[in-house]
Amino acid sequence: MASHSSVASQRRRRDYPLITCTNCGRHTVLERIVQTNKNGNKGRIFYVCPGRKADGSGCPFWHWEESYVNLLKKEAAMSSGQDLGIEVNREDPRNKEKEDWKIDNIENEMRALVGIGKEVVVLLKWLLVVGLFVLLSNIGWLVCRN
Repeated sequence: MASHSSVASQRRRRDYPLITCTNCGRHTVLERIVQTNKNGNKGRIFYVCPGRKADGSGCPFWHWEESYVNLLKKEAAMSSGQDLGIEVNREDPRNKEKEDWKIDNIENEMRALVGIGKEVVVLLKWLLVVGLFVLLSNIGWLVCRN
């Protein structure tokens, strides 16, 4: 795994068990923390199989913390029928900020498109007026000519 995108699990926030990879079954998964701010994910925890390469090839096991917790719950329920008592905060403020930002962007794009649409309508009206003027001028010229 590339060093710029993750670090060892020294900054673990919770003590979730590190399981054997459910895809390849050969490795114990690793906990990592995003180090770059790409897509606003800096500091976010994810779990990955050491068999996965930085380019995404190799083992496909890769989960954000929330998805990993759900996987742990599912694995625990299947193996022992017990709940791990793990709570996942669904109201992550980073997700809310991203959604708000996306909504603002969409609203701004829609305003711009509506403005462009209105300009196109005005241009079409002027084109119609000019076309009618040319048509009537030609008709008038033909009438005067005869």
